[in-house]
Amino acid sequence: MYRNNTISPRQFMYLVTLFIIGSSILIVPGPLAAGAQQDGWIAALLSLAVGMLLIFLYHKIGILYENKTFIEVTIDIFGPWIGRGISLFYILFIYILAALVLRNIGDFMTTQIMPETPLQFTLILFLLVVIMGARLGIETIGRSSEMFITFIVLLLFFLFLFVTPQIETDNFQPIFGSGLKPIISTSFTMLGTPILEMVVLLMIYPEVKEKNKAKHAWFFGLLIGGGFLTMITLISILVLGSDLTALNAYPSYELASKINIAGFWEGIEIIVAIVWMVTIFFKLLILYYASTKGIAQFLMIDDYRTLLLPLGMGMVVLAIVAYPDVAYFENFVGTAWFPYALTHGLFIPLLVLAGALIKRKRKSKK
Repeated sequence: MYRNNTISPRQFMYLVTLFIIGSSILIVPGPLAAGAQQDGWIAALLSLAVGMLLIFLYHKIGILYENKTFIEVTIDIFGPWIGRGISLFYILFIYILAALVLRNIGDFMTTQIMPETPLQFTLILFLLVVIMGARLGIETIGRSSEMFITFIVLLLFFLFLFVTPQIETDNFQPIFGSGLKPIISTSFTMLGTPILEMVVLLMIYPEVKEKNKAKHAWFFGLLIGGGFLTMITLISILVLGSDLTALNAYPSYELASKINIAGFWEGIEIIVAIVWMVTIFFKLLILYYASTKGIAQFLMIDDYRTLLLPLGMGMVVLAIVAYPDVAYFENFVGTAWFPYALTHGLFIPLLVLAGALIKRKRKSKK
């Protein structure tokens, strides 16, 4: 083997948590508040409940073919032609998603942190670190998640604690004031990003030891990550109000700027920036590892590491040309991304599961 390729259920839980928080900690609260206003946090909870059901589907596929990735399972069930056709769409989904996440990094850095730095420079530097991480393999990625998860949780609790004095309970009311329909339609935003994107984790699920515990690890990872997203949405609404939260491109970053400790410790929004940089690094690392591994299996290449650099060059170009500005991206996420994510996160896995069950039934008859 060209790498150590196992992680513990606990490490998998941490990776799920970091994947869920990922870029969503900055970009999700705004659309939720825009669609459901003060009930945006309820829409987040609704998305979380649907995510729990999706884990049953993903886990079922994972245990039917314990030692195979989603690409290998698809090819095994549908054959080399149809299976590779379905796999190609799945790989493109992961690769495009990785490019969009990379562009999120560039947009945030060039608008909030380093406005004078060229976008290309930021993308290349960040992706080089991701390539180094992907090259080391999933075991190293899992162990590093153990190192960072406590740090991330503490920083988030620090944020929640010190913005508490800024909370205005009037921003919370009336609950269900906009009705149930806007809440349901707004929940599609968080379903598209990041709940349905969890289908990517089927590329590393075979490498998780003790599949009976892996299912629970996936549940807890989603609960922790989704819980933090719900909390950051709720507190953004309570502190900033639903209108300002909806208008701000990065409401949680704006939220951190409201921290004022003893009248002299201010401007520590860098806390959110640090949390976001670490979590989005892990999300992009998982996506990049999954996409290169999937392409290697699609092309029947033994060592995925040979593809890391050339695919990275293409990803930088795709990230630059993906969309012109942040406003365009927000409109794209609000309209086109959910159907695209639904196709790959629900319909294709259902098709693969149905094919697997039919094939198993035929074998049992023979």
